[in-house]
Amino acid sequence: MEFIKRNSRTILPFVGLVAVIIILLIVSGGRIFDPGNLNNILDQSYTVVLLSVGCSFLYAHGGFDLAVGGIYGLSMMIPGILILRTSMSIWFALPICIVVSLVCYLLMGIVTVKLQLPAFITSLCMQFICRGIVTTISKGNITLPADFAAGDSWVLKIIVLIVLLGGAYILLQRTAFGKFNRAIGENPVAARQSGINIDKVRLLAYAVAALLVGVAGFFSMCSSRTVATLAGSGYEMNVIVAIVLGGMSLNGGMDSSVRAAIVGTLIVKLLENGLVIIGVSSTWTNFVIGVVFLVVILFNYKRNKSGFLPR
Repeated sequence: MEFIKRNSRTILPFVGLVAVIIILLIVSGGRIFDPGNLNNILDQSYTVVLLSVGCSFLYAHGGFDLAVGGIYGLSMMIPGILILRTSMSIWFALPICIVVSLVCYLLMGIVTVKLQLPAFITSLCMQFICRGIVTTISKGNITLPADFAAGDSWVLKIIVLIVLLGGAYILLQRTAFGKFNRAIGENPVAARQSGINIDKVRLLAYAVAALLVGVAGFFSMCSSRTVATLAGSGYEMNVIVAIVLGGMSLNGGMDSSVRAAIVGTLIVKLLENGLVIIGVSSTWTNFVIGVVFLVVILFNYKRNKSGFLPR
């Protein structure tokens, strides 16, 4: 019993995931795991997992990210337009996606870290900037060349996912950078007094997030072969819900983990998909997820002077 209490933040998300799978399996009569629907769940989860894992590096040090959806959309839009107007290979879209994402995140990080503005404010501003640019330059949805289908290979996507998730886990849990990043979220004053270069660590966290968001953008382009004006809209909330349902505090700290982002994403996407399968409207789907989100917060978060949100 003592073990369960000490590790409740790790155990409960897995229990919740198993419970969601069993309930939806029974209620849907097994339809949720039909091959076609399972492919939809995997496809939807792939993007959100990458975005959530990337953002977990920001939340680990007590940061906040409302710009991930906008940056994700812009990282798709710019390479999409460049490829349509030039004869470059579709594989050049990958580094362009990453560079666009990196520029946005580093700009946001520099303003947050060096000018000491709240991450909530800078990320919200970046979201509006990215959305404005995407809407202005796209003038509607963009259809990409059929060559992008070459990147929509599950073999390639799984290999990339394993490499990125494995690298993210090692980076956050096993390296000095990861420990410093989590220590800042635990107690920034103590971290600074311990000699940790807080500014450098936080900026590196923004760079890691940029890499994963850029990769997610590229594979989304390959999967849909279109770039919508509203691509990524609402993903920032998907990420927050996934991280919280996975058992990670938005205040960050030493309990921050890549595992939380993965498990939370699976719970969210299974709920969304399963509720649709059994005939629940999208409006009520959002209601159910919102209620689950609230219950998890009430059960897993202790009120303190800084409240539920990041410092």
